[in-house]
Amino acid sequence: MKNQQWGVVIAALIVCAAIVFAANRLQQTGIRIEDRGRPEAGNKTEAAAVPQRTITVTGEGRIVVEPDHVRITAGVSELAETTGKAQQQANQKLARVLDILKKNEISERNMQTSHLSFRPEYDWSDGERRLIGQRVEQSLNISIPEIDVRPDRVAKILDAFGAIHQLEMHSVSFEVKNRKELVSRARILAFEEARQKAEALAKLSELTVDKPLQINESEGNVQPVPYFRTTPQMQAAAEGAPSILPAGEMDVTIAVNVVFAVR
Repeated sequence: MKNQQWGVVIAALIVCAAIVFAANRLQQTGIRIEDRGRPEAGNKTEAAAVPQRTITVTGEGRIVVEPDHVRITAGVSELAETTGKAQQQANQKLARVLDILKKNEISERNMQTSHLSFRPEYDWSDGERRLIGQRVEQSLNISIPEIDVRPDRVAKILDAFGAIHQLEMHSVSFEVKNRKELVSRARILAFEEARQKAEALAKLSELTVDKPLQINESEGNVQPVPYFRTTPQMQAAAEGAPSILPAGEMDVTIAVNVVFAVR
């Protein structure tokens, strides 16, 4: 009987030793056995790990407007024996430009010199460099406002410019000044369209749209409408052919990509 009792004791000691040995091995290998149970309601880390249902939609807002001002870039390029003479010739033409603008009620604050250069000019024929004179170039940026109120003023100014011999017309572009307001209006339209799409999809899925989780926006620039006038057109204006400048329409576009939470 005693031998049986000692056998039970020895067996129990062997089991305990095996458990201790196994626990030490697990600890050495870095493995932890833990019963986490159910995540607590206030555990934000566990709650964040639960996938959230979302709907991703796009929306676009587009505002179409008529241009309200014109930007003109014009210039002169004169060659003479000396820089002083070339500059004098350039100033004479620019004085006529300024006089035309003044007669058409364009303020001086709407005129700005954008380029001015003096340089010698050479002839490289026969493989030799020969000085032929001094070149003076000057360009002006001119802004003509309120073309929506006075649409004929631009044509009158360009026709008068065409009568100035060898005046260079670099570009004419139609633009809008209230760009920020247009962008804001287009943004509202884009988000409203995205929201409507999300609500329609949620209704089909028997869900309810909640707050947006993420919004990405891309903006389409208000592009100026260019109008280039060639030398033959300038000559035609000098001979009495009136300028025809359809301003057309311009647009600003905002696109949004919105991720809405749904429940």
